[in-house]
Amino acid sequence: MIPQLERLQTGCHALDLLTDGGLPTGTITQIFGEKALGKSILSLQAAYSTVAAGHSAVILDTEQSYFSYLVGYRRPGFEQRFGDKVQVKEVKLQRTTRSARKKDMPVSRSELVNSLSSTLDRIGVSYNDNHLAAIAEVLSPDFTIDLGEDEKEPAIFVVQLPDVIDLLALHGHDVQKIVSEGGRVELRLKSSPVYESALHNMVEQTKAKLLVYDSISAPFKASFFGTQDLPARSAGMAILLAHAQRLCIQYGIAVVVTSHASINPTAAWDRGKPYGGITLGHEAKFSFELTKHMAKRGELVKENSVNPDEWIAKEKDGRALWVHRHPALEDWSKFGHAYIDDEGFH
Repeated sequence: MIPQLERLQTGCHALDLLTDGGLPTGTITQIFGEKALGKSILSLQAAYSTVAAGHSAVILDTEQSYFSYLVGYRRPGFEQRFGDKVQVKEVKLQRTTRSARKKDMPVSRSELVNSLSSTLDRIGVSYNDNHLAAIAEVLSPDFTIDLGEDEKEPAIFVVQLPDVIDLLALHGHDVQKIVSEGGRVELRLKSSPVYESALHNMVEQTKAKLLVYDSISAPFKASFFGTQDLPARSAGMAILLAHAQRLCIQYGIAVVVTSHASINPTAAWDRGKPYGGITLGHEAKFSFELTKHMAKRGELVKENSVNPDEWIAKEKDGRALWVHRHPALEDWSKFGHAYIDDEGFH
């Protein structure tokens, strides 16, 4: 039915069935839905399952939720399910200068600021922290990563990136956000983009098999407020997804993108659309909507289920995963039952 791509099992039976055995490598899978349905739990679970299978996973945490509560809250259940050998590490990013020669080592932003302040003090020039920050911003456009000493061991590497400019820089694009007098937000490219970005190097060094954007919606919602900002939003998202797709092909990884649902206020009954629209829709070859369980649809819905024997409408934390886009299935033609407990999705 579908070409035999390598699959990464998630442990969520419905999702693994709908993807013919797990998240497909070499492509992008989107999972969208309303708030508080478990998209981040499912993402972290997929990362745990990937590491338990012997591969690393990278999570770009744009909502800063993983270390604030999610990892600590979910660790006991996931360790019971996937073993206590899975490590979750926070990756620190720092801005560095762009070296003129490959053999030169880049200088970190903090080192640059210290050198600038020492030089200005020595020659008697007055300055403040804002002056130093502005100069450092120009002279240190690149990101480098510090993976620690044990990057050879499979682990979950989490990067917190709430700002869209930092997220684009991680992908090799030095971009400036400009706000016009009328309030329109635009993105301006400050230098030629590079493919061997900090993210590219991170995937290569960790030998990651899974890359998660959780969520791709949050930084764009925080930066682009109105319909007049749609061009910048679409361009920024296209940059990220194009880079992710190249990583899929080069390294044979699976990419998962979570996003929120956009609800039509004039037709709230209508099924939600994923935030990101056509731009994200073109790149994601598999797309699934996560909803609360549709118990009221009864047997008609049950007949469309890929796992009808796992009918759990009576469960408090029942969920449904609906096909929104699939190479071999019609939109909304199939769905799978799922539920959440202390060990995650089942």
